Amino acid sequence: MRIVIFDLGDTLEHDDVLLPGAIEMLTSVRNMRDDRGDAPVMCLLSDYFTPTAQDPLDAIQTRYYTLLETLGIRAFFEPVSERVTLSSELGVSKPSKRLFERTVEKAAPGFDLHHALFITEHAGHVAAARGFGMMAIHFKGPGQTTGEVDNLADLVPLISRNLAFSPCCRKQGEAVGRFTSQANKSKQLSPAMVQLVNQVSQDRLRERVSHLASFPTRWTYSPAVAQVPEWIHGEFLAMGYTQSQVRFQPFQVQGGSPQRNVLCSLGDLSQGFTLVCAHYDSLSENPDGLAPGADDNASGIAALLELAAILHGTHPTRGVLFAAFGGEEQGLFGSSACADIAAAEAWPIDVVVNMDMISFPDPANPARIIVEYDQGNRNPQNDPAAKAYGLLMAQAAADYTSLEVEHTDIWNSDYMPFEAKGFACIGAYEAGKNPGYHTTADKPGSIDVSYLTEAARMVLATVATVAGAA
Repeated sequence: MRIVIFDLGDTLEHDDVLLPGAIEMLTSVRNMRDDRGDAPVMCLLSDYFTPTAQDPLDAIQTRYYTLLETLGIRAFFEPVSERVTLSSELGVSKPSKRLFERTVEKAAPGFDLHHALFITEHAGHVAAARGFGMMAIHFKGPGQTTGEVDNLADLVPLISRNLAFSPCCRKQGEAVGRFTSQANKSKQLSPAMVQLVNQVSQDRLRERVSHLASFPTRWTYSPAVAQVPEWIHGEFLAMGYTQSQVRFQPFQVQGGSPQRNVLCSLGDLSQGFTLVCAHYDSLSENPDGLAPGADDNASGIAALLELAAILHGTHPTRGVLFAAFGGEEQGLFGSSACADIAAAEAWPIDVVVNMDMISFPDPANPARIIVEYDQGNRNPQNDPAAKAYGLLMAQAAADYTSLEVEHTDIWNSDYMPFEAKGFACIGAYEAGKNPGYHTTADKPGSIDVSYLTEAARMVLATVATVAGAA
């Protein structure tokens, strides 16, 4: 689900007159659908009268609703009791975090701020919303000289983009196709594979998670995030990969500075390869100050680097491309840029293997792990291949780890843009519900490195099998 929150004054209207294109833009947004056919939840958040106004709240709300009727836009925000929030309700003004939280809670109980996209003419409020982990767009209102969008009509493709690949449009608990794997340990195991997976180092995984979490923040809108892909690039080179094998891939996030993915190739990619990916950015309730992101997703990047280090010493018959993506938390921007290029250049990808949050087990069943594979979504033609690779990963877990696999559909991470382009996609995801998710509490001390080690072994065995590396 995606919640689209509009400011009213100087964003949709000026001096009680609707701005040109407002009705058309709101109609287009109302008609949008995400990959499950769900429409966005459209809301209004306004500093209507001062928070110290002495008028009864119901009288203030009535006047505001009357204004919406006069403007001809009330129908877009019905029921107004759930979709309209006024500063008078809490006695505070924007950009108070409490107002944003109240807006989201009224419209979609149980959802967090990172599910919301805020649109306003106020540059300071845009910055504050992004600091709370929200997406935000700066509209150039009447009389303003700057803005990210000049006309209301230009908001439509940006909002559509946020709906298309938002990590917030689905929740893991809603993933379909959930069932327990029936894979049993094979009678004969590959000695070469056993030797390979035994190289996974718990100490190296712990060290890399700790190092990634030591960056004060890996938030996409922080200037400090630029250091992270530099460090990942350096790690690949330190393993022995050459400058020709490791490269940056630029991309852009709405309202942010230029960003970079990091790609590292192993073997010949021309005849087919596995794309193994994880995102390096992080988020919290205070992302501009502290967002350690140990589980989400230093765990995935640590595993990605561990696989790259171990497989560097092999000679796979098919290639492997390791990809560290940025901008995931804002809507899969890094992976979307890569998927666009992959489709345009017809990359011969065998399967996309994603690792996102793989270090927090379920206390009720510490051995359980989720192996996701594509079960429909935007491009059903890739489903049979995705299922085959998902079952292969479950068999790898049974053969080379102590993990017990539960399958679900893929649901909200960096494989989604690739699935939409027709590539087969699978992923590994923890079975536990981390209470530190998207908070400053997501620190290295809260993860289970033994569980992370087993997850890395499972993915390594899968990738090595597909690539013919063992």
